[in-house]
Parts: sequence; structure tokens; C-alpha cells
Amino acid sequence: MERIKDWKSYQKILNRQKRKKNNFASSIKLIGFLILVILLVYGSVRIFYLSKAYFITSDKQIQGTGIRPINFIKDKSVRIKSHIGDFNIFSNAGFSIKSLKTYFKHNPPVFNTILNGHYIQKIDGYTVVYTIKPVIQKEAEKVFKEYTVPYGVMAAINPDTGAVLGLASYSYNKERINEISGLKAYPPGSLAKIITASAAIESKGFYPGFNICYNGGLYGTNEADWKQNISTGLNRISFSLAFAKSCDVAFGKVAGFYVGRKLLAKYFNKFYFNKNIPFILNLQESRADVPNQFYQLELTGAGFENVKITPLQAALISAAVINGGKLMEPYIIEKIIGPDGHILYTHRGTKVLNDPITVKTASILKQMMIKTITNGIGHPDFYNVYNQYMLPGVITGGKTGTISGNNPEGLYQWFAGFGESRDKKIAISALVIENPVWRITGGGVAEKALFAYFFKNNKNNNLKITFSKRKLKVG
Repeated sequence: MERIKDWKSYQKILNRQKRKKNNFASSIKLIGFLILVILLVYGSVRIFYLSKAYFITSDKQIQGTGIRPINFIKDKSVRIKSHIGDFNIFSNAGFSIKSLKTYFKHNPPVFNTILNGHYIQKIDGYTVVYTIKPVIQKEAEKVFKEYTVPYGVMAAINPDTGAVLGLASYSYNKERINEISGLKAYPPGSLAKIITASAAIESKGFYPGFNICYNGGLYGTNEADWKQNISTGLNRISFSLAFAKSCDVAFGKVAGFYVGRKLLAKYFNKFYFNKNIPFILNLQESRADVPNQFYQLELTGAGFENVKITPLQAALISAAVINGGKLMEPYIIEKIIGPDGHILYTHRGTKVLNDPITVKTASILKQMMIKTITNGIGHPDFYNVYNQYMLPGVITGGKTGTISGNNPEGLYQWFAGFGESRDKKIAISALVIENPVWRITGGGVAEKALFAYFFKNNKNNNLKITFSKRKLKVG
């Protein structure tokens, strides 16, 4: 103990010792308080996600986003109305693909019967064998029903051949099922940024690290911000991150100041917009009417206006990204067997519709689409609440798109992308139209469909899941 010289020195020693004790006690209290806060925050997050998962998966109630809970009553009296048509589709001259195409104009294909791993359909004594994979088709249909989305559609393509691997559509109101289809065109939202990015990379020398300056937030359509030069603005974002985060104003500037109307229209046409894609089903044309007016041109390049796309073509565009830039002609019939058991038709070979982008451009786009999943707006759909990637061993990439539409009315939530492993790959698009509450996005549907394709009922699949139990991911 310190030597005490006088009364004042003694008081100083006592105060110094008291302060040490108080400081130590304060530190303990502070640490305890921080631990308590962390535990409370962690517990709140866990309770939030568990309750969210309960309400999504239960058959009781669907929880909206900040809106009152909405009860959906299942009306068992509702039945699908379908046009049966004339089943005597073949003339006395015999079978013809032209007659079958006429039949499909009024009667969409039915995927109910599975034989030897393929959907088949009996039509007027003939057996049509489809290319659709039951595992991915059933998963998409299951997800749409479980999440009771107002409207949902999924299309999947074999990138190397153009074979249609999935074509599912769903409407909660069965009487309005004809309003949603993988063959009809809808506003694409930010999916249009894939075309703008293709033009910028291939014709204007853009690269992932190219910096774009802008004012305002990542999203929004403030005309004053959009009309500023691409080198003007308080904020800065790389080209790849602008794609991954779907930065509207940045891509508006790219379309207006760099790409321009003629070049943007050219690349839409190269991806087969405004053209008829040969297909046996009644596939609508995807449309892109690129305007001359500068601000409208920017909005078009960012995906807000003047463009419509079919889910099937969205999958074809994604397929071009992972097959070296080749836009494949789609087909959905593998073969047709006559009433006597003889094979009358077999699909042979593959056909390339166009080469809209080079191998190099496709490679850059692929990396940017992968970044959308790993570090962009698509991340929540492919990672669970513990930030674990839910498709181990599979490379995934994509582009999201969100926009309001009125035919049918609702919020259109898109995803177009791909999955690729060592021995198989697939291109996929999914669209969910929400009205009025949020349940699952197009990306969430795509993730679940990809999981089924790569991990379910695949005898030759060598991929293994690295965590024991797949956690439920909502949205």
C-alpha cells in the first residue's frame, strides 16, 4: 500500500481506488448489456423467420407485407374451363405436324401421364411424347399451389439443344388460368437490362469494372437524375454491380448516353424480339418498340416501358448466356407414335436461330449474372436465413425484374437465369404476379425448381448436399 503522508494524500488514494472499482463495474455492466442486446436481436430475428415460415406453409393464413393478414378461402366448386376442340385432327391422308399445330392453337398440351420418364399425351389415337421433365414440372406446380400465388409461370430450356424441360402455369382463380402462360408476353421489368448490357459490352466496350456515376438512389425514375451525363453524379457504381443490384438510373444512362436507340433496337432484334420464333405451340412474339425520345429510351433500356417478353423466350435468352451466345430454336415434342405403335416423327438435331452475342460477351454476362446471386438482388432467393447457399455444387446466375402490370393486374416479379453442374445445365425463367400480398418471388420459384432438377430423383447425379437439412427459405 502507498505510504500516507497527510490527510489529503490519503483522500486521493481512496478516490483513486474507488474510481478503479467503479470503472471495472461499469465495464462489466456494459459487456452484460451488449450481450443482452445481441441475444434479444438474435432471438427476435429467429422468432420472425420461424413465424414467417409458419404462416407461409400453414393452410390458415398468408401474411402480407405490412398489410393486414388476408384469408384465402378455397372454393371447391371452381372448375377449370377448357376448350376440348375437335379430336379428329388428322385427315384421311394421315398424320401431319401442321394438323397437330392447328390442334394446339385451341388445346394446350396436357402434362398428366408419365411413361418411361416422359410426359405423354394421347390425341386421336396418336401418342405425343414431350421433352418436359416431370421432376421440374411437378416442383413448379407444387410451389405455385403451396404459396397460393395469384398467378405463376415457369419455363425451362436445355441450353444446348433448345428442348423445353418445363412449362408450368398456375392461377389461384381457376377460371382465370388462361390469363397466364409461358407462351404469352408480359412486361419484363429489369430483364430488359440483359439486352442493354449485351449491347454495351459487345458494341461499346463496357467491362464489369467500368464505373458509372449517378445521383439519387439505386431505384427510381427521377427524370432530372436520368438526364445527367454518365460521368456526373455524387454516387458511383461499377457496371457489374449496377447489373447485380439492378440500378435503374445507371442502366438508363447506359442506354441513353452510350448505347442509343439504333443499337438497342438492333440487339433486341438479335435476341428475336419482334420476330416469330418457330414453335409448334402458339407462342406470341416478344415485342420491343424502342422510342426516339431520350428519356423514354432510357426507361426502355432499364426495363420500364415499351417491351414485352414471353417466359419461354426469357429462358432462351438465359440459355444463350451459357451456351456461348447461341439463341436456340425451342422444341417440345420428342417423338410421335402412331396408333399401330410405329414411330411417325422423331425430333432430330438442333437449330440455332441466331448468334446475338459473341462467346466473350456471353462469358462476361454469365459472370455478371452469377454476381446477381452471390452479391446482388437475387441473393435472398438462393441463400437461407443462415446465409447458406442452397444449391451446393451448382453454379447459378440470373437477373431479376419487378414491374407493375395490368394484364393480369398485379406486381410482376421475374427471374431469368441458369443452373450448371459438372454434367448438366438448364436455363430457366419464372414469373409470379402478386396481388395484393407478397408470398414468393420468381427467384424463389426458380431456386426450388433448380433444386428439384439437380438433386431430386436423379439416379446419375453425383452432387451431394453439404448440410443435412435444407432450411426453409421464404421469398
